[in-house]
Amino acid sequence: MKKKLSLILLFVLSVLLISEWIYPFAELTELSTASWIILFITLSLASFFTHLRYYWTIPLHIVMIYVVAGIYYAKDGIFSGLWFSSFFQITFSGFSDMVQFHSSDISMDFILIVFLIALWLLSYITTYSILRKQRIMSVLILTVSYLAVINTFTDYNSSWAIVRTVLEGFLLLHLALTSRIATPNRLNGNSLKRNGIIYHAFILFLLAVFVCSSLMLPKKAPIWPDPVPVIRDALGINTTRTVGYSEDDTELGGAVKKDNATVFKAHTDNGHYWRVESKRIYTGVGWANEKSTELQQFSSGDNFPIQLSEETTGAAKTAEISFEASSEYAPYPYGTQAINSAVDTFNANLTTEKITPTDTIKNYTIELKTPVYNIETMQKADFSTLPDSFVSKYTQTPNELPKRVATLANKITKDADSIYDKTKAIESYLSASGEFTYSTDDAKETPNGADYVDQFLFETKIGYCDNFSTSMVIMLRTLGIPTRWAKGYTPGEGEKDAKGDKATYTITNNNAHSWPEVFFPGTGWVPFEPTATFSNPENFQEPTTETANKPDTPNESSSEASKPDTTEKTPEQTDGSSSTGETKQAEQAKTDKVNNTLKIPSWIWWIPVGLIVAIAAAAFIFRRRIRSYLLLRTLKKNPIFSKTYLKLLKSLASYGYIRQSNETLRQFAVRVDTELGTNNFSKLTKIHESNIYSQTSGDRNVTTAEIKLFIQIITLLTK
Repeated sequence: MKKKLSLILLFVLSVLLISEWIYPFAELTELSTASWIILFITLSLASFFTHLRYYWTIPLHIVMIYVVAGIYYAKDGIFSGLWFSSFFQITFSGFSDMVQFHSSDISMDFILIVFLIALWLLSYITTYSILRKQRIMSVLILTVSYLAVINTFTDYNSSWAIVRTVLEGFLLLHLALTSRIATPNRLNGNSLKRNGIIYHAFILFLLAVFVCSSLMLPKKAPIWPDPVPVIRDALGINTTRTVGYSEDDTELGGAVKKDNATVFKAHTDNGHYWRVESKRIYTGVGWANEKSTELQQFSSGDNFPIQLSEETTGAAKTAEISFEASSEYAPYPYGTQAINSAVDTFNANLTTEKITPTDTIKNYTIELKTPVYNIETMQKADFSTLPDSFVSKYTQTPNELPKRVATLANKITKDADSIYDKTKAIESYLSASGEFTYSTDDAKETPNGADYVDQFLFETKIGYCDNFSTSMVIMLRTLGIPTRWAKGYTPGEGEKDAKGDKATYTITNNNAHSWPEVFFPGTGWVPFEPTATFSNPENFQEPTTETANKPDTPNESSSEASKPDTTEKTPEQTDGSSSTGETKQAEQAKTDKVNNTLKIPSWIWWIPVGLIVAIAAAAFIFRRRIRSYLLLRTLKKNPIFSKTYLKLLKSLASYGYIRQSNETLRQFAVRVDTELGTNNFSKLTKIHESNIYSQTSGDRNVTTAEIKLFIQIITLLTK
């Protein structure tokens, strides 16, 4: 009965272990369910566990592969003649493509067939390892390695799968070891039969203690650099993006590498956001491209077709742009009035507000005025004047957006009196609350089924400009505030001219940036800066008399990023880094945060107490085995005979062989030998009595022949 129960447990654990291969495959290949493949390996293992002959298992597996593949891919059912012919055609053509290395031509249905064949082989190897060799380590290592590779090089998160695999593998190892020990001619077989339940229960208890301890203990960050990016680069499958402007924002998330390559230089009076385009459709994982766009053509020197601000002030200024290499787009600052260039014709995409020349462009000049961002005007803005279609267009959110995003936005803005105050509250929460950390290296990819904003706000809380800006846009949209996502470049690093009236700013790929724009009636589209460690280069002013008389002079609240100063730089200018280059300040903040959170909770002291109790319990349960082991160790050191004999008496007592008060030592020896089926203890007893009553022998060491007698008795006791 016990043997059958052990076999059933081994079978169930084997099914669970091999199932860990199936879950990532089903998710990555987008199968509707993994249940049918799990049923396949259950039947496969059952055929091997019941020792079916090969002339039964081979046709059984072929039929199961045909049925399972048909369940997933047969449109007319598995019993249709069309699927019967398609199955063999898929198999033969797939193997042909494999042999000819035409990987792009291999279909998903053939990949499933190959995977089922691999599971067939894995089921046989697992059964052979467990039932024939009573070993499972090779299959366990193979499974863990498979999950580690899947976790590293795909979107599948196998962290918990590895934990489950280790637990399943440990139990399989335990049962396999128990089976090996319990086989005939093994040392401890009879002992396991007597103490089997206690032995297994104690192993499970220890396993539970170790698992709970590992889950509850604090985890420190790794000391050594992550080798995975190097491996990915070597294999040519690196997925880490490089910093810089990109049109594709459909899938945001993941780490980015720095790039100090210069994109263009701007000779102008102050630093500006260098705007490239805006996007409005958020999908849950990124920003979708517009299906239809409206283009307007204009010439060099014409009025700029994109008016972001409803009011500008002051005399016109100029900004001279010079690209390192010819560009297919033309960045521009807020307040742009005209573009002058040798390229005569430009296209303005009125949907995304991106400017592209008809030919590539290298140098051009921008005429601009200072946009007016009057805080009082924005606080009093009447949003009821906006058309419903406009508000609906710029408050779009996915239906699957988790409700807690809107709940958080309402919580942050509950005390705000105006739309402007709500906007600033969310901006401050993201940039200055200390809840979020800026990092390009530690930013996480968005798991399948998760929302990009929700993951950043509630799970990772670490990322770069795309995380911060997108989160602010979506939170504002949940409040009904029209907002959109803008992207381009930050001001860059500026060097003053000798005269001091202008500066030359160097904009690199590290300055690629994104930020939110909020529409205020009477003001227009207004840029905000929620990214931690960054500051807004645009001027927000109260309409005082002084500023009205001197509209072009920045007030004291203006961002330091708008003042070119080589001695004191903004965070995005330090070390040539910007929106996607992690600053020293950010790194220090991140380090401080890690150090501050590494606090030992009060309950942690229960772990060593629990381990001490577990060790004490183990010492009590295995006291017989421990005593016998120590006695065997003593024999190797050629001990004194009398002391060794007394230790043997104590060991016999621990196994229930206790000398009665009316029983002589020889009578006790005969009784023990009768129960053990030997006469070795009687021989040792005679030697012991001889030593006691001898006047010449005294305390002597155990001889080689006597050591053999001791070992034989201990062996019989521990069986």
